[in-house]
Amino acid sequence: MSSRFEILRPLEEDTASKLLLVHDNKRGAELRLRRFKTQKQEEIDGLQELFRQLADLPDPHLDRLIDFGSDKDGFYTIVAGPLPGETLPQVLERGPLTEQEFETVATQLLDVLSVLHEAAVVHGSLRPDFVRISGKSAADWQVTLHGFGQGFAPRDSSPDEQIRAYRCTAPEQWEDGTTRRRTDVYALGCILYEALTARPPFDGRALKELRLKHLGHDLTPLKKQAAHVPDWVTSWVMHLMAADPEQRPRKAAAARELFLRREVPAAPPPAEPAPTPAAPPASYIQHPLSAPVTLPSPHHGARNATSSTIPIAAGPHVAANRPKRPTPALMPAQRKTAAAPPQNAPASAPTQASLQAALKMKPVLIAAAAILLLLTGFMLRGCGAKTEPGKNGAVQKPR
Repeated sequence: MSSRFEILRPLEEDTASKLLLVHDNKRGAELRLRRFKTQKQEEIDGLQELFRQLADLPDPHLDRLIDFGSDKDGFYTIVAGPLPGETLPQVLERGPLTEQEFETVATQLLDVLSVLHEAAVVHGSLRPDFVRISGKSAADWQVTLHGFGQGFAPRDSSPDEQIRAYRCTAPEQWEDGTTRRRTDVYALGCILYEALTARPPFDGRALKELRLKHLGHDLTPLKKQAAHVPDWVTSWVMHLMAADPEQRPRKAAAARELFLRREVPAAPPPAEPAPTPAAPPASYIQHPLSAPVTLPSPHHGARNATSSTIPIAAGPHVAANRPKRPTPALMPAQRKTAAAPPQNAPASAPTQASLQAALKMKPVLIAAAAILLLLTGFMLRGCGAKTEPGKNGAVQKPR
């Protein structure tokens, strides 16, 4: 397929692919050609399924594909038209979105993500750079979503580039690489937070710091950063960004329904106090990871197409900084309970071993005591002997 294209210049490169500006000799136009680096058949099959499904979705907010398939060298490539308008970060250089602009962007992103999720496609690496906006005013804005199948950041990229690439990565992706529809919902919340504040909700100087902020949900509440929009908007965005995947909307359509109704689920009630003082507080309880959502297959025998099939693997940066699960420390009451054995309980293994060792030492102790008694007797006998003065004052031994 690449024989009909003339490479003009490289545009960008990430861990999974390289983007080129090419001239299509057949169409006589300049297009974008993305060449994925993998040559593994399983990964190529995943890309083929992903872009086949995308090509079948007639959504105006999706990047328009012109062609896709393997080239003569065995690399998978896609060809698309020029990207319209500006990226969302470029728009935000002029300031945060107004309430009307935000509603336009949020509605169109919810629409396109709902279509994707219902078709069993998960983006997996949503971030503001993959959102493009064209049009002169908010009433005319057209939002386009792209970035499918791309990696996060090149291995040798700068720390700033890595932070930009990973700034919307969900906690479950940092922990074990899990990617599902709720992962897209979390990333969408991060995008919309940035749209209302012109700054990312999580930031840092290194990936390790960024990871800790995502896992600890260390961010400023949006209500304090975006006073120009109603409270329900900020509460809705924060609901999408819940650290626990089970507390987020399960897919984009559920988030869209809440948005259209101007409704945010009530906060869960506070946990009831522990029945006994020995019970650890909630912060010491480790909840098991929830199982990923099983996406419906578009047709019998087809693979679920997600951006995380291969190209959106966590990559070396995330894998190198995955957190180690801490072992919860025992509370004082727990230590006391663990140290005190129950009444009428059999002797513990260490106690029995101590008794056996003492019994083995008994003959040695008896022998030592006998020797000590003999030495004492000799000393007493010597001390009891009498001396007599002899002639010339000499001392004579007793007879």
